[in-house]
Amino acid sequence: YRTWPTMEQVRKVIFSMPYTSDIEKRNRALIAFALVTGMRDSAMATIRLKHIHLERGLVTQDPKEVKTKFSKRIDTFFFPVGGDLVQIVYDWVT
Repeated sequence: YRTWPTMEQVRKVIFSMPYTSDIEKRNRALIAFALVTGMRDSAMATIRLKHIHLERGLVTQDPKEVKTKFSKRIDTFFFPVGGDLVQIVYDWVT
């Protein structure tokens, strides 16, 4: 049996993180991005900004450029976890 943080615990971490420097903003956005997309960590490490389509709430994981499971194309839509988290991702991407 494994335990994992609840949604509220993750949100508390995100909103308690400092975000004054570019590095702090990136770190905060990466945690929000993980929660918003549910992507695997290996895919997140290889994703490029061109794969993120903010207007559609979509991330296109192209196996030619992103390390995906079984080298398959995966279209990931943002989970409805809150507009405030999506805004953090949006601010970071733009």
